[in-house]
Amino acid sequence: MQEFPINCSIPNVSTTDERRRKLLKLRLSDEWAIVLVSNPPLRVVLLPAFLMINSIEIHRKNTAGKCSVLGELRIMQHGAQVFQKKFSQSIETGTSFAETCSNMTLNYSPQLWFEGFVKISDTGKKQQASLANEESKLKIELKSLEELSNDFERLLHPESSCPADITLKCNGVSIPAHKTILSARSPVFAAMFAHSMNESLKNEMCITDIDESVLRALLKYMYTGKISNLTVDSAAELLFAADKCQLQDLKEVCSFYLKDAISPQNVWKILGLGDMYSADLKTFAVDYICNNYEEFSVVEKTKEWNELRKEKPNMAMELLESLVKYRNEKIKH
Repeated sequence: MQEFPINCSIPNVSTTDERRRKLLKLRLSDEWAIVLVSNPPLRVVLLPAFLMINSIEIHRKNTAGKCSVLGELRIMQHGAQVFQKKFSQSIETGTSFAETCSNMTLNYSPQLWFEGFVKISDTGKKQQASLANEESKLKIELKSLEELSNDFERLLHPESSCPADITLKCNGVSIPAHKTILSARSPVFAAMFAHSMNESLKNEMCITDIDESVLRALLKYMYTGKISNLTVDSAAELLFAADKCQLQDLKEVCSFYLKDAISPQNVWKILGLGDMYSADLKTFAVDYICNNYEEFSVVEKTKEWNELRKEKPNMAMELLESLVKYRNEKIKH
């Protein structure tokens, strides 16, 4: 921030700008000046003694960057204050001045004396510095979270220095895990371990309804928050596992992937998944069908529609209603 104290007589030499205004300039630095402005009739000569001060402006030479100007200006005459104004203004990029005082009616006199101060700060640089600090802070936080995630992932390794206290058995494979982490991440696991179930007492749990690869992906997410190498099939299986364990954030990850991967070939499968596990995913799939099948006559010829009508007639009716509504709205517009 630059600060300019002011304690001097008002300049007695005037100039004229492109708008034919008379200007009395008080130079603060090579870059900045205080300008007293007069808008006299054309017949008035250039002598300051004939000028009436109408406004005061802060001028700059370089118009690049945003600045804020604040301060206080006082005009004295024979020791008495004849004008006083506090101000706080901003000068936008591309602008050369800020009007600090307007609607004045002060006749110029050689006895006029200027007092006060002006403070100027480059808000653009402040914002850049603030953004840089926030960016550095965010990088540090992200790095810390990444390191934390990696540390927790190492707990899944058999050679981990933190021994497991529960074994998950899946398709003949034993996978070590930790009750504390499973309980913290999943209310389902927390309930199991809290109520002296056989699994908790034996420190062993059999997982029979998901594949080993899905269980490992589930555990990796629970420990690290990471998921990788998703496909439509694996996302569907993981969505089922996440719903079973009440992992809402993982359900959202899987739903987001399925939305991004949706196509005419898999939309019916995704519609079914949405109907079972995610209302938002179901709505997305219905909208996709409405946008890609303008006529119901096209839909009713598909094998998927006939299967849906037989297996889930209520959902088939919902879809039909959405198709009719979409078509009617399109006709209106």
